[in-house]
Parts: sequence; structure tokens; C-alpha cells
Amino acid sequence: MNTSDLLNRIDELEMKSQFQEETIDALNHALTLQQKDLLLLKEQIKLIAKQLEANRQQQVGVSDSSERPPHY
Repeated sequence: MNTSDLLNRIDELEMKSQFQEETIDALNHALTLQQKDLLLLKEQIKLIAKQLEANRQQQVGVSDSSERPPHY
């Protein structure tokens, strides 16, 4: 192999390495954004679950108080 071939191979390897670094950085950025979105969604689901439980308990309390006592 002559010097020109080696230099071409080194250039190719450097370009591939740079492309891989850019790809990894882009994937890392996307993953970071997705993780933030996931954490936000988890918090929203917890809040909705609490609201549903509060509404369910409120409805149970309303239906119990509006029923006639069993001795009627």
C-alpha cells in the first residue's frame, strides 16, 4: 500500500468517525427530550389518577347520602 492509499483510508475513517459522533449526539439529544416528555407524562397521569379517585370518592359519597335509609 502506498502513502496515498493510506491517507485516503485515514480520511475515510475520520469522516466515518465524525459522522458517527454527530449521529450519537443527535440520538442522545432525542433521547434526552423523550425522557423529559416521559417524566412529564408520568406526572400528568398521576395527577389524573388522583383526580379520578377524588371524583369517584365524591360520587360514592353523593350516592350514599341520597339513598333512603334501609328502615324506610
